[in-house]
Amino acid sequence: MAPLFFIHLPKTGGTSLRRAAEQIFPRSKILMAYGRDAKTTSPFANTVMHHSPEMSIESKLAALSDYIIAHDIAFFASHMSAAYLPCYDPARAFALFRPVPEQVLSYYTFQKAQKRTQDHFEAFIERPENRNIQTRSFGIADLDQIGVIGILSDYAGFISRLNARFGTAFPVLHRNRRSPLSRLTAPSLGPEMRAHIEKLNPDDVDLYGRAEARWRRDTR
Repeated sequence: MAPLFFIHLPKTGGTSLRRAAEQIFPRSKILMAYGRDAKTTSPFANTVMHHSPEMSIESKLAALSDYIIAHDIAFFASHMSAAYLPCYDPARAFALFRPVPEQVLSYYTFQKAQKRTQDHFEAFIERPENRNIQTRSFGIADLDQIGVIGILSDYAGFISRLNARFGTAFPVLHRNRRSPLSRLTAPSLGPEMRAHIEKLNPDDVDLYGRAEARWRRDTR
């Protein structure tokens, strides 16, 4: 089976899909490249991407690509765009997108929970490294060429389309939902704050708009 490439944009509902993949593919046929020493990062990807300082980024990407081919990997997932891999096939790639204000809030809540930031929300969103997260994760992938795109508001529809396109059997799971405490303590997104977030993330606003437009076209 040719590999599937999941371009996992942070905090867009992708954890549910990643968990679904673990239910339908053997562990040996899944390769995940996430953070350094993260539980979700496959051992080979962790060694290559995070513990091989002597390797250039080009060599690391080539090593991942060679591993995918040599081990007949069925499912590759990462916050790094799979489009950088030499073995990447856009026709077998897919991504899920989320409205920008909600994605930014979810990203902040996650970073806060992981104790990666002490900033208040207003300061956090101003930092350059926290802007246009979806666009930077999507990387050089072409929105019009990848096999399937989805929007989080119709996650079930996205899974249905994914299964129809690739002949898979991904179940519809809902993981990483915010806890009641998180909902109570998270910043509110009033009209002014939503507008400010969108102003800070113009690339993401544009990307989501184009993704939603393609989603609507594909559902006709």
